Amino acid sequence: MIEIVKNIVRFVVLILLQVLVFNRIEISTFLNPLIVIYFLIAMPFNTHKSLLLLGSFLIGIIIDMFMNTMGILSFTFVLIAYFRPLILQIIQPRDGYSLGDLPGATDLGWFWFLKYSGTIIILFNLVYFVIIGFSQDNLLIMLWKTIISSVFTLFFVIIIQLFSYKK
Repeated sequence: MIEIVKNIVRFVVLILLQVLVFNRIEISTFLNPLIVIYFLIAMPFNTHKSLLLLGSFLIGIIIDMFMNTMGILSFTFVLIAYFRPLILQIIQPRDGYSLGDLPGATDLGWFWFLKYSGTIIILFNLVYFVIIGFSQDNLLIMLWKTIISSVFTLFFVIIIQLFSYKK
């Protein structure tokens, strides 16, 4: 029950941070930090797939309304949430995941967390920018936006993870 409350609070806080702070950051046209992806990264391993997809859709559609992206973020969130179990299976430790583990640096270490969150963030940004501006003329710009936004988003995800890190 406490885990559900923590996830709901995380949901609301990430939406507020994205809308009130990160949507206002305008360093360049290439920089688009979407820290709401942390919601998907931090969801427990045992989250039912339908709940994960529903939560991803809700956070995506809410941010879509504020960013005026017409469903692009909700599609991207749902797609990445759908493939999250496969990503977790591919990068799982040799011993697998323990029953009480959460996807974070506390339980699985920083190397695993960086590999996991980096993969999710890069795939998320790649899908997002491909949908927004795919054409052969924009291929290099799209890849550049993906790389820059992924690095910037990963930086903020690491900061968020440091605040929740327990030793």
